[in-house]
Amino acid sequence: AGVEGVNAELVTDFYTQAFVQRDVAGAARTYLAENYIQHNPTIADGRDEFIAAMVPYLKGSGVTFRIGQVIASGDVVVVHAESTEASGARFAVADFFRVEGGKIAEHWDVIQAIPATSANGRPMVP
Repeated sequence: AGVEGVNAELVTDFYTQAFVQRDVAGAARTYLAENYIQHNPTIADGRDEFIAAMVPYLKGSGVTFRIGQVIASGDVVVVHAESTEASGARFAVADFFRVEGGKIAEHWDVIQAIPATSANGRPMVP
């Protein structure tokens, strides 16, 4: 499988446990480096800070996640997913994770609202 396959599996396992199964704390303790670097401006650096921000969000929002595809290149893995809020609002999400020493060390994300209609009729997330 090589390093990219190993990294893709690690990130997929993290994402599934944290967001699909909603076990953020357990997933973070297993897969995130303690000194995890966060580039999302609403969340502070650090594994514990990630837990502190995401547990209440998932508990209170009713948001659900579906993984569309996972792409790995070197030490970076991208999860292309769809999130759906309790209100029905849907978002295309691209989460970029850098893996170092068998742990997720760094994260960036891009989030875009999915409109009700599309000029081309194609989904934003496979």
